[in-house]
Amino acid sequence: MSMKTNRRALRVALESEYNDGTTTPDAATKAVLAREITATPLAGNNIERNFVRPYYGNSPQAPGEKHVQVIVEVELNTSGELGTPPPWGTMLRACGWSEVITVGESVTYSPVSDDEDSCVFFAHMDGNLHKGRGARGTPEFTLNGNGIPVIRFTLYGLFSPVTQEELPAVTLTQWKKALVVNSTNTEQLSFMGATVPFSQFSLNMAGQVEHMSEIIGGADIEITGRGPSGTLQIEDPGVGVKDYFAVHQNAETGVLTLTHGKTPGNIIEFNMPSVGIEAPTYANVKGKQMLSINYMPEPVDGNDEVTIVVK
Repeated sequence: MSMKTNRRALRVALESEYNDGTTTPDAATKAVLAREITATPLAGNNIERNFVRPYYGNSPQAPGEKHVQVIVEVELNTSGELGTPPPWGTMLRACGWSEVITVGESVTYSPVSDDEDSCVFFAHMDGNLHKGRGARGTPEFTLNGNGIPVIRFTLYGLFSPVTQEELPAVTLTQWKKALVVNSTNTEQLSFMGATVPFSQFSLNMAGQVEHMSEIIGGADIEITGRGPSGTLQIEDPGVGVKDYFAVHQNAETGVLTLTHGKTPGNIIEFNMPSVGIEAPTYANVKGKQMLSINYMPEPVDGNDEVTIVVK
């Protein structure tokens, strides 16, 4: 029987301790409703032997220590219940974020700089099962007008041999449908003291995730830094209302807040207390003059350059 690219499944669970070797994601509670699942089974590099010989030709290579990589894109949704983490919270925690639950009210995510959680993922590519233990990663968020809001996770896990296993019977009902990004569901951006309509928003946390393969006996997957940045496309308010060109010229920073969802239980709020911007450029959306702006969140007191509140 031939194998099909549309027969895929992903299960993800947090580990009790790093690379515990026992955590197994449950198909009924830990399955991921994904828009994309792409696995790289043998990520890493090869080692050149570099022989010196009296003739031309390639030297043989030795396989380096490998890891398994999975890219998964999911809808940016909520659980629908106040104070209950969204289903993507597990993966976000494994990307170097803390999770603070206020019972019956909200769940707040903030980046951390040590003691990051780790996860195990089981990526089923039809009959091939790829296990990644001690996994960590980095997320990228996209909320574009008249589109589905998404998070794209890149997860790196310690390699296990690929095995043959039938696809699991997963339960996906915990993944509620995300609200479309539009004027009905989404507030205008609060951006450096002005309220502006927008058509594009992205945030790439750009986590530096390293497989420490050079360290014998300690070849873990570690997060060693981050350099978040993003892009905006906003309606040009005119320099008489807000001069973003001068903001760049003067190296000013300001607050960026995006709120998606308008009813309790369905709200996701991005807060950035201090962002700097690159030089704005003009863009066009159906004849309307827009500004395209690259921005960089900066920490104020540390680990606070971005917070995400689900409420």
